Amino acid sequence: MTETTTDILDLKGRGVVSIIGAGGKTTLMFCLADQLSKKGLTVLTTTTTKIFVPGKDQSPCIITASCADELMEKSRQALCRYPCFSAGREINKNLGKLEGFSIDVIDTLHRSMIFDWIIVEADGARQKPVKASAAHEPVPVTTTTHLVLVTGLDAVGTVLDDNFVHRPELFAANTGILPGSIIDDHAIASCIETEIRKSAAMCSPNHTYVVLNKADTPDSVRSGQKIADLLYKSTDIDKIIITSLFRHKKEQ
Repeated sequence: MTETTTDILDLKGRGVVSIIGAGGKTTLMFCLADQLSKKGLTVLTTTTTKIFVPGKDQSPCIITASCADELMEKSRQALCRYPCFSAGREINKNLGKLEGFSIDVIDTLHRSMIFDWIIVEADGARQKPVKASAAHEPVPVTTTTHLVLVTGLDAVGTVLDDNFVHRPELFAANTGILPGSIIDDHAIASCIETEIRKSAAMCSPNHTYVVLNKADTPDSVRSGQKIADLLYKSTDIDKIIITSLFRHKKEQ
């Protein structure tokens, strides 16, 4: 039997996944939701920030709710038809974005045990492959059981500027490389280490993972392996996955 991404991330029983970082968060969220629902589990995909409104190929249904009670009631109704769907506070039609819930609302929903899994996109990156977070970021859920940081390997070898990095000035401060410099494996590993430590302190997850996405070429795979080696030496990350989520999505 082929091992799925949910198997690799040890998503067993029930829990809350908070996905942070850049370079594939949304793709990973809907990949996990699809795999879990195919195992007969109930799954909600949502956000504590905002995401583009999911398409039908990502989520068969979207519900909106202004509070936890309304969200729970609408969720029970939607689960009569769909084992997996998305929810947000409201749809911003001007931006084409689904606005997310507060941490408290998602924590309340998790404690209600309506869903087996709640998967939360808990960070924003403006579609850049790598980011450094500001003081108010990321926004992982307090009841997070699995914290997953995503980084795009296509950032390796690019220039440290806002074309490739969300908040490049913070990335420079956290890694010690100057704006305009070439981003190397060590800089990516240093950035990930900073982000993981910061986020884990916010939510105390049971498991912590890193997904090094966009391993589309032999060079990017080698970079992923170097970054993984550096992280295993300096952090308590449970597992590091080197993958290409987009390629896997196309193959499904």
